[in-house]
Amino acid sequence: MMNSTWASPLSGLSPSSSKPVDILWNGALRDGSREALAGADIRRREIHLHPCLQDDPDECSRVLTHELFHFAWVRLGNPRRAEWKALLQVELAAGARGELGWSSEWRKQRLPARFAEYACESFCDTAAWLYSTCRDHEEYTLAVRWRTRRKAWFDGLPPLPY
Repeated sequence: MMNSTWASPLSGLSPSSSKPVDILWNGALRDGSREALAGADIRRREIHLHPCLQDDPDECSRVLTHELFHFAWVRLGNPRRAEWKALLQVELAAGARGELGWSSEWRKQRLPARFAEYACESFCDTAAWLYSTCRDHEEYTLAVRWRTRRKAWFDGLPPLPY
């Protein structure tokens, strides 16, 4: 069962009218060939979390928030996703280094291949930086200038459904 303090940063989100998202503990998660701490199954409305997160509420909050925002990403709509991608293109053109999570960082390092994947992961990592209880993390390497722009973009969104 999830501890309610881990879900509290998500209280500002607007729940969708569909069925709830189930949280499952799973010690054998992969992201391709890499081990993973979590994963979202959008169609089954499940988030799988590695059991090691049970001992670290801030890291659990960060990872859970990231995964929950995969549900928001698919409901964001093409125009807003295009806006996000345009914001990222400005960053890339300016040579912005770093990211707000390893999930987007390793994809950024492999651009221009799979830009859509990078956009989704950077959206979710940015949301985790903004809305989780984890205020400081070694993976938060994006410069303040770019973080400020991303925060302003998120601030301009209506309540996000998941």
